Amino acid sequence: MAKNNALRQTVVSLAILAVCGGIAYGLSQWSKPPKKEQELAVDHLVEFQVMTPESLSFSVESQGVVRPSIETSLVAEVAGVVTEVSPLFVSGGVFNKGDVLARIDASDYRVAVRQAEATLAASQARLKEESAKSQAESKSWTRSGRSLADAPDLLLRKPFVEEASANVKAASAQLEKARRDLERTQIRAPYDGMVRDRSINLGQFVSMGTQAGSIFAIADAEVRLSLKPSDLTFINLPSAGDVVDEPIAVELSQSMGNRTLMWEASLDRVEGVVDEQSRMHYVVARVDDPYGLTSDDDRFPLKAGSFVYARILGSELEGLFNLPRSAVYSDGKVLVIDEDSSLSFRQIIPVYADADSVYFSQGLAEGDRVAVTPLANPVEGMRVRLNEPGSSVAGLDTPTDREG
Repeated sequence: MAKNNALRQTVVSLAILAVCGGIAYGLSQWSKPPKKEQELAVDHLVEFQVMTPESLSFSVESQGVVRPSIETSLVAEVAGVVTEVSPLFVSGGVFNKGDVLARIDASDYRVAVRQAEATLAASQARLKEESAKSQAESKSWTRSGRSLADAPDLLLRKPFVEEASANVKAASAQLEKARRDLERTQIRAPYDGMVRDRSINLGQFVSMGTQAGSIFAIADAEVRLSLKPSDLTFINLPSAGDVVDEPIAVELSQSMGNRTLMWEASLDRVEGVVDEQSRMHYVVARVDDPYGLTSDDDRFPLKAGSFVYARILGSELEGLFNLPRSAVYSDGKVLVIDEDSSLSFRQIIPVYADADSVYFSQGLAEGDRVAVTPLANPVEGMRVRLNEPGSSVAGLDTPTDREG
């Protein structure tokens, strides 16, 4: 009985397996796998630029503070009481060369001049007297028939004549000093300029060396500008200490509220020292008539101490190529399109770069085609489609099959 049950279970299991196998075979015959579509290779559509050398002029940006070309601290050269102060001798006052800015009491110095004049007159009279006595002794000696060369100097009163002559020179020098001290009681302007500040007042006693005030020249002003070593490529600078033969124009600007003011300047000289900390080079630009006092145009004055931006117009460089920044990859390479529309990498050495373009002279030749469309993962030898100038991009959007 048990043997029959086991046989029955075996038969049922085999039947079930056969039915499942038949179902699986039937299903496999009902559906076929989809045909694999032929892959289409798509070439990237890129724009390009043909390299053409140009002659370009660049400008160098810098900034600095306006300083007077000449600044002087006036001091009292004699002692005394200040008896007069010019209305021009105030902060911001404009004066001309030779104007009297202040006066010191000169009464004692006028007395000193008269005393020196009297001393000089007495010395001159004594010299005349001794000279007459010397001539008289010389005539007496020669009338005796003796040679004048044999006469003793003391007899001819030569030492007394020399002493009197020396006294005249000393008295003349003393008179010159007294007159100079009298002149120094007037504090005069050494040049055309403007007063920065005044340190003395009416009735104040000043001693020799007391500071009277500070003034500066207004005929011109200077701006010290810093340059990076790379900036020197674009400016034809003379050597330090040499005169600038060809003027180099400099444009100065300053923001004043909602407007920008401009002044014209020129490069005056090159400093011969490089800053040890920043390694910056320095040049000095000169501005004529910064306050506009001698010109007819009604321009805003460029005041001393003002902060200005400067643009130095550089010399012209020939044989330069330029590309958009987007066409230059981070390693300094560009993609050149060969005759068969395949890409190859070329290394360039930028000479100058701004926010939009990169300028260079090495790495490419005239007529080379450079891809200016940025590519995510460009590969050497990758083929591209060219967006020819004036062509319709819409007509190039259909993918093309690549042969083997």
